[in-house]
Amino acid sequence: MIDQLMTIEEVAQYMRVSRFTIYRLAKSRFIPATKIGRQWRFQKEEIDRWVRDQSQRGHYRVL
Repeated sequence: MIDQLMTIEEVAQYMRVSRFTIYRLAKSRFIPATKIGRQWRFQKEEIDRWVRDQSQRGHYRVL
């Protein structure tokens, strides 16, 4: 499981947004994330599910 976790940088590249955007989303608990020590970690499957759910809601938020 630990090898499947992504860092903020990896999620930012994967989603093609800035690292700061991912950090703000994680800190506000808007995106599924886990804090391990002082760093945020993300599971790819949860990120994919979150993106799919957000796109199915029919509204888009420009960051």
